[in-house]
Amino acid sequence: MVGTDPILFRLHHAMLSLMSVMKSPLLNRLHSARGLSHSQRQIADCLIANMNEAALWGVEELARKSSTCVATVVRFAKKLEYSGYLEMRKALVSAAKKDYRRGEQLFKAPVQASATLLEVARRDIRNIEILLQGVNEDLLQKVVHLLKTSHIRLAIGDGVSALMAKQFAYLLINTGMPVLEGNPADFATQVGLLGRHDLLIAISITPYTLETLEAAAYARKRGTPVLVFTDSLNSPLAKSATLALPIPGENLLFSHSVTTFGVLAHAIATSIASQNPQQALTKLHREERVALSKFAKEGS
Repeated sequence: MVGTDPILFRLHHAMLSLMSVMKSPLLNRLHSARGLSHSQRQIADCLIANMNEAALWGVEELARKSSTCVATVVRFAKKLEYSGYLEMRKALVSAAKKDYRRGEQLFKAPVQASATLLEVARRDIRNIEILLQGVNEDLLQKVVHLLKTSHIRLAIGDGVSALMAKQFAYLLINTGMPVLEGNPADFATQVGLLGRHDLLIAISITPYTLETLEAAAYARKRGTPVLVFTDSLNSPLAKSATLALPIPGENLLFSHSVTTFGVLAHAIATSIASQNPQQALTKLHREERVALSKFAKEGS
């Protein structure tokens, strides 16, 4: 009960506070920005790669660093819903200060386990909020349609991204949708077997795996659609995407939280299953009968 448990009460309060934030920080806006021109995307890439240094740049230097012009930088700032470059630069300074403190964040984690749980949950709630800002109904429907109409589906990823690929494949298979899991040692050969009516599902987060980037680029060159999950819509992997979905995952361990990806993957799989619930239920019942001998009997 939220009213009687102080930890749950604080977690509930943190969730409400996060949901009440009306404007997202600069980095969130850069990651979720849509409809950018080629020049504006150059500016976004430049800022993401140089967040700390960019706080010291004037408008002319940012234009030079991003190989654009002053007018484009100003339009870009307004595209991100700032009044102009000066307001965006204030956001850059604020982001640089936060990034400077991130190096100490693990050592500033609460000592008490329950308080640490609260902080981890708070950060994942924020990640989910960022996700909801970057994903809409139209995009999700396009993703579902792409998955359903593909003949062969191949999911690839390396490191923690491989775990995400495995989870996504598992969820889709449970809906009755076959998915192959790629082997990082041979992505190119596997992608080479895909055609125009198949689908490559590519997952990578910073630092981006070269094999995954090359496999995605190779698939697009061959005319195979590519569904991308990545931490930024301006990432190198997103450039090869037919459709790209953001998976923010800041956490305390200098790694990438998989919570947001899990939420997104479950939403996609559930949406697919809900369009043909009888097929999904029939498959689950069939699997239960086959695997029944593996399960421990109740009461044993």
